[in-house]
Amino acid sequence: MSDDYDSDASEKSFETRKMNKWFKSFFEVINTLSVDQIHEHTRQWHCPACKNGPGAIDWFKGLQSLVTHARTKGSKRVKLHRELAALLEEEMSRRGSSVVPSGEQFGKWKGLRESTDREIVWPPMVIVMNTLLEKDEDDKWLGMGNQELLEYFSDYAATKARHAYGPGGHRGMSVLIFESSAVGYMEAERLHKHFIDQRTDRDTWQNRRVPFLPGGKRQLYGFLARKEDMETFNRHCQGKSRLKYEMRSHNEMVVAQMKQMSEDNQQLNYLKNKVVKTEQRSKVVEETLGVITQKLRETMEENIFVRSKAKEKHSEYEEEMKSQEKFFHDQIENIHKATEDKESEFERLLQEERAKARQCDVDSGTTENRRLRKEQVQRFIECQVKDVQEFEAERDELIKAHEEKKVQLKKEYMAKEVELEKEFDAALTGLMEKHRPGTFQASSSRP
Repeated sequence: MSDDYDSDASEKSFETRKMNKWFKSFFEVINTLSVDQIHEHTRQWHCPACKNGPGAIDWFKGLQSLVTHARTKGSKRVKLHRELAALLEEEMSRRGSSVVPSGEQFGKWKGLRESTDREIVWPPMVIVMNTLLEKDEDDKWLGMGNQELLEYFSDYAATKARHAYGPGGHRGMSVLIFESSAVGYMEAERLHKHFIDQRTDRDTWQNRRVPFLPGGKRQLYGFLARKEDMETFNRHCQGKSRLKYEMRSHNEMVVAQMKQMSEDNQQLNYLKNKVVKTEQRSKVVEETLGVITQKLRETMEENIFVRSKAKEKHSEYEEEMKSQEKFFHDQIENIHKATEDKESEFERLLQEERAKARQCDVDSGTTENRRLRKEQVQRFIECQVKDVQEFEAERDELIKAHEEKKVQLKKEYMAKEVELEKEFDAALTGLMEKHRPGTFQASSSRP
């Protein structure tokens, strides 16, 4: 909010100044209180100069804290706050008291001042004096130029240079303007201290200046700008040519910014350290992962080798089984062949005996003898046929029983083979469970 108060307070009476629209209601309350009531520690005050603006709702405990606020306020309604402080001090003086209660004047220690704040020119500026050079044809002074002044003080981070001019030309007064920040102020203060160190500061300029050095060169003097310096600089300037500035709180514009920069720097260092620790943890995890990956690769290669060996062994076992199977199969084939040979021999003997019987001479001899021989041959053949039939029947039964035994034997073998495979599967499953790899979990990073 803009400052509505811009009058010359010195021209108004004390009571008239108290009736200013900003202070009227405040001093009406003050007038109803005694000095003791005003100085009560428990009494809290709103600042009337902050009304309807930033800080309007802030409470100040005790009159002294309110006056301190009014004395040091450095951003909004500065003149209004200074007027309030002056009125309160005058009010208490007229009542025979002071802003600090009399009972608190004794029995306490004296420490630092309540506030170290002060008003400074903003943006930061350094006044450089004795920047004249010579007079021109019109008898007006010439002096140092803007760029020339910046180059003379190039070790300091000034952003602009300006020179004061009057009816007689260059006035020999110049100013270096610095960045509107705490860093800019520190640079200006550094240059100010440099002038002090080489004894070309404000005090020397005002009391024992030496404009010229041996050899004819002009000696430059410099110091931090004050309000009166800026008024002197702008004395012959009008309108836009006036060098703009404002008076600000040193604590607000420099100290607070430096504290914030310090906090930001601490936060930056914390974040940097956090990043370093995170990178270190990441490196450890990466190295650990590399070791685990290498071990896993080696394990996989070993598993491939073991599987290859297992396949080779399996092939060997299959070959051996085939060899054993062929060996037993050949034995069975030999038995079958021998049996077939025996059956063929048995059949040959039957045919041979039957042929002998049929070739027997039944036509010789007496009729009775022929009849007897025929009957004998017939009985032999019938007996042989009957015997062959019985043989074939018993042979069929024997083959049937043999086949049944083979089927049963194969069933038992297959059942045992299935049971053997189940036992192998169970044993292999148990082995895999025993050597199952653990689940890898990356350790969680902590700040």
